[in-house]
Amino acid sequence: MKLYQKLENKIDWNKSVEQQLDSLSEFDDITDKEIKELAQTCHKSTEAGILLEYLGYERLKPYLNLFLEFLQDMNWPAAGGASRMLSKAGKDIIPEIRRVFEEVKHDQIWHYWILLGIVQDFDKQLISELKNDLIKLVNRKDKEGASIQALRILKENQILSEEQVEEQYQNLLNEYRGDDYWINDLNEEIKPVANNG
Repeated sequence: MKLYQKLENKIDWNKSVEQQLDSLSEFDDITDKEIKELAQTCHKSTEAGILLEYLGYERLKPYLNLFLEFLQDMNWPAAGGASRMLSKAGKDIIPEIRRVFEEVKHDQIWHYWILLGIVQDFDKQLISELKNDLIKLVNRKDKEGASIQALRILKENQILSEEQVEEQYQNLLNEYRGDDYWINDLNEEIKPVANNG
């Protein structure tokens, strides 16, 4: 039986990982070849997302970069399970996140989903490790939401001072001038620090 068929036959997408541990245990002996197949062909399977959560990042550590690709579109059914698994990987996924932010600069939507699906769930220490990467995202001033979310994460975790947040806020506000959609998004996510904002 092919992996995709086994996923559909053994895993119930309506149940949580905890509700189907017996069925999921049938995947305890998953091979490296099957994990690669899972990464390459199963991003549109909710069952695959459940399996990723079950297997966990320790078991999938050599393949974290492949599963990070599932976050290119959070509408893909396996993306939620992938993001929950990857957010638990902590330090182990940071090099791949940095690589995507640096080498795949044109895909701000992917950056946006990485920020919402993984980075915002990190503790302050891990976010601090990504401080320079997040500031670079803010300075790109994209119109896909990654810049705003990067600034929000920095602000909420108090990685930047209020003055630094205000300066970045003003830079984004100037970039988005005349574009009500992005100005509204910026104001909803990053309330002006100064009382005159």
